[in-house]
Amino acid sequence: MSAWRLFRSSAGLEAAHLLGNRGFVALTALAAVSFLAMVSLFGLTGSYAPVALIDRDGGPLARRFIEALDGAHHSFALTYLSEEAAEAALGSGRLVGIITIPAGFSDAVARQLQFPGTAVQMVEHDVWPRDTGYIPYLTVSALALDAMVIAGILGAMATAREWERRTVKLLRLSPASPAIVLAGKLSVAATVAAMALALALLVIEVGYGVVPIARWTTAFALLACVAIFTSVGAWLGALLKRTLAAVPLLFGLAMPFYVDSGALEPTRFDGDAIWALAHLSPVYYAVGVLEWAFHGLHVTPEPIWVDLLVLVVIAVVAVILTLGRLAKGATR
Repeated sequence: MSAWRLFRSSAGLEAAHLLGNRGFVALTALAAVSFLAMVSLFGLTGSYAPVALIDRDGGPLARRFIEALDGAHHSFALTYLSEEAAEAALGSGRLVGIITIPAGFSDAVARQLQFPGTAVQMVEHDVWPRDTGYIPYLTVSALALDAMVIAGILGAMATAREWERRTVKLLRLSPASPAIVLAGKLSVAATVAAMALALALLVIEVGYGVVPIARWTTAFALLACVAIFTSVGAWLGALLKRTLAAVPLLFGLAMPFYVDSGALEPTRFDGDAIWALAHLSPVYYAVGVLEWAFHGLHVTPEPIWVDLLVLVVIAVVAVILTLGRLAKGATR
């Protein structure tokens, strides 16, 4: 049998398995959208914190300070209250804090800005040409989570099924190339995962109104992440040999990997220890690639090509380990 016919046969068999589980495939697509809702809740519940503002100064610099607080994205929801009302609201749990601007604030700041013999004028320049809101940032990071969980699960199912149906021995005894057989199976798994992510991307653009600055680059980055995480899932499926073991593991790893990956904010803001630990998460590199492709942001100090290279290396190692497990498992 030619390599192409073998690839098509393997892909066709995997497609038949998935068609026989249409309900699971539909739930996979739903999971991609549900992850978007989940990370949106992260942003909505952790932003616009209700804070009371007590202005005892009323001066021009106090007003400029208040304007800066109002302009901080997804940070505060300021409410002017009296001191008594603010204390009561804080005690009842309707506020997270109270900001008090003391009397004489403007005069004190003005005096500090006056240095004898020195004239200083502050000039600000934005480093980035556009601002990125917190929710748009989170929705893109959700795509990395989607790629890991959905592509990983479908890849794990493709290989674990060989042990569950006791067909792994046939791969060893057959003269067919196991690499081509694996490629056919994973190509179908990756295609289904890519369709689920395409749905999530459509929801981001239509529902959230967040449009990538470079569509083709974003599409390539998403496809690369799908292929990589499908390969990682295939290795986990071959390692654990059971779908019921691989799927909970991927869901269990999802949140730790997601939280410590720069998905909520660049991990450099959280200290050197957490930033170093984040490098153990493949989602760290996926978020770096996708945020750059979608928003043009550099959220990792490593260049984008390094992030992508690390993901490719992970995929290659995962495929090699998977082929090794398929060969070993057939002799038992």
